Amino acid sequence: MKKINLLVISIFICSIMVYAQIPWTGRTYCKITLDTKLMEAPECSLGGGGSYPATWAKVYAHLGLCTCAINAEQRDCSSASQNEIFCYSQITPFQSQVWQHVVGNWGEVAQDDNVGIMQTLGNGVYSIEFIIEDYFSSEDVSTEMGETSAVPSMPWAVNLGGMPYTMGLVFRNSDGTSTGRDGLCKDIFIVDILGNPQVIQGSNPEGPLFPAITLDIHDASIEEIMTLSDNTFIYPNPSTEQFDIKYKIVNTGSEVRIRIFDAVGRLIVDDFIGKQSAGWYSNTYYTENMEDGIYMIQLALDNYISHTERIIITHN
Repeated sequence: MKKINLLVISIFICSIMVYAQIPWTGRTYCKITLDTKLMEAPECSLGGGGSYPATWAKVYAHLGLCTCAINAEQRDCSSASQNEIFCYSQITPFQSQVWQHVVGNWGEVAQDDNVGIMQTLGNGVYSIEFIIEDYFSSEDVSTEMGETSAVPSMPWAVNLGGMPYTMGLVFRNSDGTSTGRDGLCKDIFIVDILGNPQVIQGSNPEGPLFPAITLDIHDASIEEIMTLSDNTFIYPNPSTEQFDIKYKIVNTGSEVRIRIFDAVGRLIVDDFIGKQSAGWYSNTYYTENMEDGIYMIQLALDNYISHTERIIITHN
């Protein structure tokens, strides 16, 4: 009897382990909170600083991500170690090649278009949250040379390699007449994004940290992805007879695969769709052969898990 119980427990634990591995997304949640009262340079504190809060109704985060080395103006993502070295070497006060993937339209004239807008929390505090891999590969990424970038910005094609190593930050009001930078009025940088992320100032990774920003960066949960990513919709959920998976392809030529797992991690649908052009698509799945319960749906683009979501099937 003890052996049988141990066997049952072992099977149960293994099932949990399989299920726990299935929804892993490989995506990174990031929340940046700026307290303008803690900013130090009056001319670069969005009108606040020195214990005084900024009072703008809208503040934008102008963010740039470094993911790969650039050799002879070409992206070279082949070596992870060289990518990391390059992204750290490019932490400079201005015209930095960290700004490879830029979100926030701020060229000759700053745009009040809600791209990169932060949530206003009150008392001079603003925040923004996103999934890094989605945010910097979206259609919101600028494709023009901006005043803060030494290289043309482009959406990050995650399937072609690279990782989020360093990030540049500059803040502004709606029309760009008031800006937020570090205590020396230089660009702010986040380093060691996937390790022990720190916000530095003075373009010096070994120097003092920037006190006005707090970070929350961690492996994204399914719930966070569902909340912050809007390129995939599954409806209706719960479902009785059928459901649709509606998804958006950003990069033409992406290979699409949809998998559905049951509650113990067994693969019950493996639908390889193939290459698709940029645009919106919808696939319908029927539930007559699916028992009542919770299922996990994965959308993979070029073997990268782009979206993971639970769906409830009930035939009552």
